[in-house]
Amino acid sequence: MFFNRFVWLIFFLLVAINVPVMAAGSGGLRVEVPDAGAMGKGSAFVGEANTPAAIYYNPAGINQLKRPTVSVGAALIAPQVDYEPSSGDEVQMRRNRFLIPHVYAVAPVNDKLSLGVGANSYFGLGTEWAEDSPLRYAATKSSVINQDLMLTASYQITDQWSFALSADDDATKASKNKKLAQASGVDGNFQLKAKDNAWGYRLATMVKINDRNQVGLMYRSRINHEYEGKAYLNKLDSSATLAGMGLSSNSYSGVFGGDSYETKLTEKFALPQSVVLGYSFKPSNKWTFNMDIEWMDWSSVEREAINWTGETDASRLAVLNGGNPAPRDWHSVWSQALGAEYAATDRLRLRGGYYHHASPIPQDTWEPNLPDSNSHGLTAGFGYDLSKNLTIDMAYSGLIFEPRKIDNTVSNAGGGSVDGEYKQYMHVGLATLTYKF
Repeated sequence: MFFNRFVWLIFFLLVAINVPVMAAGSGGLRVEVPDAGAMGKGSAFVGEANTPAAIYYNPAGINQLKRPTVSVGAALIAPQVDYEPSSGDEVQMRRNRFLIPHVYAVAPVNDKLSLGVGANSYFGLGTEWAEDSPLRYAATKSSVINQDLMLTASYQITDQWSFALSADDDATKASKNKKLAQASGVDGNFQLKAKDNAWGYRLATMVKINDRNQVGLMYRSRINHEYEGKAYLNKLDSSATLAGMGLSSNSYSGVFGGDSYETKLTEKFALPQSVVLGYSFKPSNKWTFNMDIEWMDWSSVEREAINWTGETDASRLAVLNGGNPAPRDWHSVWSQALGAEYAATDRLRLRGGYYHHASPIPQDTWEPNLPDSNSHGLTAGFGYDLSKNLTIDMAYSGLIFEPRKIDNTVSNAGGGSVDGEYKQYMHVGLATLTYKF
């Protein structure tokens, strides 16, 4: 019976993870919307981790689930970004909406060993500036579509102590678009598309000090991606725009042999290692208070270096390598989260919380395709038992980004400027259904 149920849960998850997911990040490329119940408490859940979402937050917590349990849900993200250039009218980023599903299943094998499988999106990006905006030579439409599959095993070493190992498969597709300035006044197009699949791991532990105090700790490994893809250029004309580069031709179409061009590429990118510590305190049967603190090593992003594997022509490489490699110089950051839950009735739980993400992106290398800054999130939510076996959780988060004034030279060589002030706000809504077999 146990084997049949677990096979069914794995099949369900493998179907669910084929849904594309994309989002706008906070704290670099970070997108943390894995569960409505946890988000209602400010996403402070590492020390508590007593639902299937523990697969993401702290897999050592899945031993607390004594029956096969599955959670299914989604987050809807709506970012708003306004740009006020140093001179000129305010520009709004396109108001897109992003749907991010999540699904988890936990099955206890015996009193000591529990297995879990989950799927969500931990990193992502989705921004779109108008093709005639003053930012078009730095970025128009950019996306990072990410899918994470987590395979987890947790062992209860003692009644108070559990330890877990998770193997994490990270599949990512990236796309970046911008305009090319041409002397004719008609912009050309540049598009980069790439994808990769890579594995990482997590180590986690949970210690139940007593009935009121519990501590969780998790380490997430670096994930080293080597993307493969292509670059596409089109609408190239013969206007003289490349003078002074020592080339045989002074136009895009002359260098690339026509009005369009494509070539293969590879690019390395490392998702950061991190360590998160969580504490959960239950002063009574009614109240639960959680606190998380996390260190994320974004210093893994030192530069963006594209290797043009499909091109050997010196003139074309001279154009393609304009600004390549590009320095990034991201730095390690800390984030914090606080949350509380109150059991209003036997079936209804009310929640609230706060979280803070620091931006790892320095002033000199900041770009509008990832308009990140320090952010502060306020959350509210509830959980309600629809029946003995079925629970619904819902949450809302308002994410406030600190205004950021930019003064750098990121887009100057391409014919534009990204200088000015950026203001951002993000609406996040989540819903999760949990069923206990």
